Amino acid sequence: MTERDDECELGYWLGQPFWGRGYMPEAASELLRHGFEDLGMTTIWCGYFDGNQKSKRVQEKLGFVFHHTCNEVPVPLLNEIRVGHTNVMTKDCWEKLYK
Repeated sequence: MTERDDECELGYWLGQPFWGRGYMPEAASELLRHGFEDLGMTTIWCGYFDGNQKSKRVQEKLGFVFHHTCNEVPVPLLNEIRVGHTNVMTKDCWEKLYK
């Protein structure tokens, strides 16, 4: 999602038996803190594929803001093309939400 040294991507996956327990927002929140405070990131990107409402909701809970949609994202491991939505959080936004 970026090639800058002061930006990174947050990615996650959680097995279905553990959905709905609040694990992902809690873990991702700590990863955001680590990225901004410990690693010095200025921007963290995150995304989800069309139809993945649970991942979309996690990103909304965390405070990510919609950036753009790509209509043809290759997913080679599944041999598919999907619609991908990209969200972003800046350090300034994170500080307003979490400090």
